[in-house]
Amino acid sequence: MPELPEVQTVVDGIKPNILRRKVINFKAYTNKLRYPISRSISEKIVGNYVKNIYRRAKYIILDLNNSQSIVVHLGMSGRIIVLKADKDKKLKHTQFIIQFSKDIELQYIDPRKFGLIKVIPSNLLQESKLFVHLGPEPLSRLFNKSYLKKICNNKNTPIKSIIMNQKYVVGIGNIYASESLFLAKITPIKVCNKLTIKELSLLITSIRKVLRKSIQSGGSSISDYAMVNGKLGNYQNELEVYGREGSICREKSCQSKILRIVIAQRSTFYCPVCQK
Repeated sequence: MPELPEVQTVVDGIKPNILRRKVINFKAYTNKLRYPISRSISEKIVGNYVKNIYRRAKYIILDLNNSQSIVVHLGMSGRIIVLKADKDKKLKHTQFIIQFSKDIELQYIDPRKFGLIKVIPSNLLQESKLFVHLGPEPLSRLFNKSYLKKICNNKNTPIKSIIMNQKYVVGIGNIYASESLFLAKITPIKVCNKLTIKELSLLITSIRKVLRKSIQSGGSSISDYAMVNGKLGNYQNELEVYGREGSICREKSCQSKILRIVIAQRSTFYCPVCQK
């Protein structure tokens, strides 16, 4: 599933192409993704221009000048490409197309149909059921050691489960949770209320470093994800522990093998020597 770095890479990729462009047409090629696609989308967006594009958690948001916002989620296998409009260029598994002025179109490709598109009044976004339950952004100042300490104080939950819970902090998927905990030298099974302020501070720093590095590398192309231009991300080539079960730890002073365990039904990779 595309996580925060992948979604941010998509936002950065589409922004130069469609910002300040007028929506000319909307065409859906399926009635339902994760939710039914509303028949009123066209009348809400056509004729209006994109005034802002940003990410919230794993959602891509296009604010329009009529105070409506197009919200897109990539689901498990969704991709977005931007290309010159051509009636013969509908690609396989394209579920909807948004056409913009100057012959530009956005195609949403999703073989599994787990993504979504909704149009929500901009001033009601944060109160909608998509956003109201979400925690702070991991790259924001709201996600700090005092906040995380308060979350962890009364919980006997493995720290990996906490940082993957969208209610506490958004966008840190399985890959980035494992990588961040390795960088912070914290074992993923450590009960969160046992972590010190120093450890929590180091973990937050590590999360931010890992996420920013992945964004700079275009995200991780492990399954279906690719950038808007069709190229693969590169961060999967820099992973220290994720997917490396049985391989030797890359720390120079360590010869231990990377282990795989399951936490909350998710594969978790870590070094039993480096991470305590």
